[in-house]
Amino acid sequence: MPTERRWVTLTTKGASQMNELVKMLQKAAKDEHAAVIQYLRHAYMLGEGEEACEIEAIARDEMRHFWMLSRWIRKLGGTPTIERNPVDLGGTAISDWMHRDEEAEKRAIALYRDYIAHIKDPALKADIERILADEENHREIFAHLAGKFRRLQSAEGRVPPQSEAPSLLPADREALEWGVRHEYTALLQYLFHSFMVKDEEASRQLELQAINEMQHFGWLAEELAGKGREMPLEPHPADLSLEPSSMLRADIKLEQDTIRKYEHFIQRVQDAKLKKLLTFIQNHEMYHEGLFKRLLSQLQG
Repeated sequence: MPTERRWVTLTTKGASQMNELVKMLQKAAKDEHAAVIQYLRHAYMLGEGEEACEIEAIARDEMRHFWMLSRWIRKLGGTPTIERNPVDLGGTAISDWMHRDEEAEKRAIALYRDYIAHIKDPALKADIERILADEENHREIFAHLAGKFRRLQSAEGRVPPQSEAPSLLPADREALEWGVRHEYTALLQYLFHSFMVKDEEASRQLELQAINEMQHFGWLAEELAGKGREMPLEPHPADLSLEPSSMLRADIKLEQDTIRKYEHFIQRVQDAKLKKLLTFIQNHEMYHEGLFKRLLSQLQG
């Protein structure tokens, strides 16, 4: 929705206006973060299919928006946020979910139009205009999907009752739920560190590993959804160190703890497919640990 206050024209000059811009962009970043989680939740609950893939692609767009906004926050002297605005968990029919996603896009469109009207810096305005164009396209897609699922008027348009969910052994469920929360944490932590570290190589590598953690998050969340279970929506606490060496030490420790935890689950889970997936992810984590150790060594000279 449009901002409640009336803004003066904002530039990237002057401390007070820079602070105002940072607050605006932080608000938008929190919205984009919420959109990523909301859309992924809906995509995973839909299961396999063209529509789920389309919604996942939209979530990736929103993640790119989050990245763009965070880079601007850093450029303007602010601190990027990994906080998230509320996720809309309402609706029982798929058409309801799509309608709620469409409404989220309408709010984003109104917000970004308001920002564009008051931002003077041409480079920032161009980026916001790019984001706005995506949101307008997303709104059309969700409106189409909402209409499509309304017309189906069948059991396919509703969430399967919990009693119909496939069985999931306690150890398997624990592994999946812990894994989703952990990978969400790692994604946010590595992104935050990538925004804050000045070394270009370290920043790029942290960003790439964050992308890999998002893949892990998706694989595990899809497994949970396929068993009729809700994916956890809250991450574990993330380390938000600001000093480069402290960042990488925290990232190394996170990976070491993760490798041990996945080893614990690999020994306990019963599902062969899940055991294979956890082993594959664990191998990635071992690579991350080695990479972060090399980056730390390079930074320390």
